[in-house]
Amino acid sequence: MIGMTADHSADGPTTIWITGDQCSVRNSALAGADPARSIVLMIESVARGAMLPYHKRKLVLIYAVMRHFAEDLRAAGWRVDYRAEQPDFAQAFAAHVAVSAPSRLRIEEQSEWGMTERLCALAHEHGLPVDVTPPSNVVSEPEDYDRLLRGDGARVTMETFYRAMRVKTGVLMDGAEPAGGRWNFDRENRSPPPKTGLRFAPRATFPPDAITRGAIATVETHFGDHPGDIGDWDLPVTRTDALAMLDDFCERRLDTFGPWQDAMVAGERAMSHSLLSAAINVGLLHPLEVVERAELAFRSGRARLASVEGFVRQVLGWREFVWRTYRCWMPEYKERNALGADLPLPAFYRDGQTRMFCMREAVSHVRETAYAHHILRLMVLGNFALIAGVVPREAHDWFHAMFVDGYDWVMAPNAIGMALHADGGLVGTKPYAASANYIAKMSNYCGRCRYDPKQATGEDACPFNALYWDFIARNERRFAANHRMRVIVRAWAGRPAAWRVAVRERARLLRERMRAGAPV
Repeated sequence: MIGMTADHSADGPTTIWITGDQCSVRNSALAGADPARSIVLMIESVARGAMLPYHKRKLVLIYAVMRHFAEDLRAAGWRVDYRAEQPDFAQAFAAHVAVSAPSRLRIEEQSEWGMTERLCALAHEHGLPVDVTPPSNVVSEPEDYDRLLRGDGARVTMETFYRAMRVKTGVLMDGAEPAGGRWNFDRENRSPPPKTGLRFAPRATFPPDAITRGAIATVETHFGDHPGDIGDWDLPVTRTDALAMLDDFCERRLDTFGPWQDAMVAGERAMSHSLLSAAINVGLLHPLEVVERAELAFRSGRARLASVEGFVRQVLGWREFVWRTYRCWMPEYKERNALGADLPLPAFYRDGQTRMFCMREAVSHVRETAYAHHILRLMVLGNFALIAGVVPREAHDWFHAMFVDGYDWVMAPNAIGMALHADGGLVGTKPYAASANYIAKMSNYCGRCRYDPKQATGEDACPFNALYWDFIARNERRFAANHRMRVIVRAWAGRPAAWRVAVRERARLLRERMRAGAPV
């Protein structure tokens, strides 16, 4: 427990302040507390919801989860002071202190950098001592990352961290060895969609109850001008429903998750992906119980090892790695721009108005559901921002605001590091840059597009191609020193000079159009 205290002598109850992404039965601020001498405080801050143009579904999820969790706490015997639709945290907290007269505040460490200190400062303004308890929604500890950092001297690779987490937890381990004799089954998990098409098992859906409908009304009242559609609500907002969604995934879709986890199919949003990240990140599910449930499906013969390992890698590997990267390198991390990108975020990320089918498809997924699976995020939305040279902080803010599972700690390493390589290679050893060839191979999109994925110049050429080669040219010196990029740099240098000039001119015109807000 981290102590942050101020002088206060009143003998009132302890206030336990639970924020929107901490609605967990494992919340460490609740652990060991006496319900008879505690009051749980939960605040909906309109000002906080307006800090970015958050997608409406993202806000509905948070408010609906908070309201349901408050009811669960009351049913479990806790006193709850729930303050809905408040102007801001400061006013709501002052009103709570005036009514409840607490003797101290107890909070779980906040996920967003600097937020713990801000809440503590607010409590100190009222003379309240503060106890800060550790985060409860991660498996790793700071030393799991720091130990590897000290050993490497400069950076920690996700693969090294992931293997350490497997050993630590025993997940998919047979004694001291990884299950199946391999740590990584990526080769089995990179299949493009077959030409005959794919059929995916429908996922469980959770229609809104009265509480969720109330949350929808709140969002429409206070955030009616925010982007995105609420549509027909179908996400879990209680722990019971989140567990049902986890079971449904493990029983019906986990086995087929692996082979096509990197595939993109027109009209398919969920495919065999779990869509559990929102429930995990808001606290309804714990990451360890999720991967242990997936492992059980493998051990009982209901899901192939390659699929289960690929899923465990995302949750126990990547999610934990992202959390620790954020905690270690903030606050300067979010301002990194190692490649000197300077293009404002193109307008089509917001309005979907683009001639590129892949981008139109990806943005439509986000606008309609606040979700797109990881390859659409990385290799379409992120890849385009990378090769076009979008300002990293603008891309980060868009991802953070628009995705239902996106928080600052999630999107800083994912957008600034993984997608845009703006951290100089801290998260990824190479930029995840690709031309139209990757999208043509891993999707059925290109046949529906007005652009030609095989051409790099001319008005009919796919913008991904010219922008990709221009990206290589802009960073030629930097990438020549990267052993994973040297071949591409040499390929660029070996192209005819006239072709290189034409490609760069095509890229310049595309960037000018985007800078002017014109369609691409």
